[in-house]
Amino acid sequence: MFSIRSLAAAMMVNTAFFPSHVHSKEDSKPHGFYGNGEAGYNSNAGSTNNTSFYGAVKLNYREEDYELKSIFEINYKTANKVQTQERYQADLQRNQFYNSEQNYYSFVSGQFERNHLEEIDLDATALLGLGKNIYKTENTLLIGEMGIGYQSISYTVAEEKSTKNQNQITGRLKLDFTHKINDIVNFTQNIIYFTRIDHTKIETNTGFKIKVANNMGVKIAYKYRYNNKPAINIKTTNTQSSVTLIYDF
Repeated sequence: MFSIRSLAAAMMVNTAFFPSHVHSKEDSKPHGFYGNGEAGYNSNAGSTNNTSFYGAVKLNYREEDYELKSIFEINYKTANKVQTQERYQADLQRNQFYNSEQNYYSFVSGQFERNHLEEIDLDATALLGLGKNIYKTENTLLIGEMGIGYQSISYTVAEEKSTKNQNQITGRLKLDFTHKINDIVNFTQNIIYFTRIDHTKIETNTGFKIKVANNMGVKIAYKYRYNNKPAINIKTTNTQSSVTLIYDF
């Protein structure tokens, strides 16, 4: 049966392996593969026993006229041997550039989330949209995106009357801001807004990356997530603070 999973997979495979070509005359960014990996682990024992792990990999590929971007995240926490968080997320996106400066682009993307503690078996979204570099200097970059697509959410507690699986049209607005404070410290901030007929999700990610070696750094981050229509007995807001080691490649 045709589903959001097969739709997203077909879109990503088609655009990744059969790209159209709009050759640019100049491109200041390096071509080929690039990205980073980060991980953080914390364990406390005593009056309370807490364990937390966060891991993420960003793997991108850039050419003159297009770019493939991917993010994979794992987040796991326990408190006094009780699991308090278990979340997996994958974001895949292909950008097609339309000018030599790569300031304008269209994109196709797929986002997949599984969150056991929020009773989400699978939240899958496929999007088509447009992006633009709104403001760009040597040290600062602000990128805006807007897109429309289709979302399918299946819950592990779908049998409950107050929680039902959802299939709906969705829209997304996104702002990505990065600023190089100096040669050691970089600041990042993004805001993602999903809107449906009666469902709103907002996520913000704030981070400071501190360079400690050529390709190694420490990242201090804060994540805020809001969902106005979560599963039964789940809070509408979630926050996460983390300190991780990050390696650029």
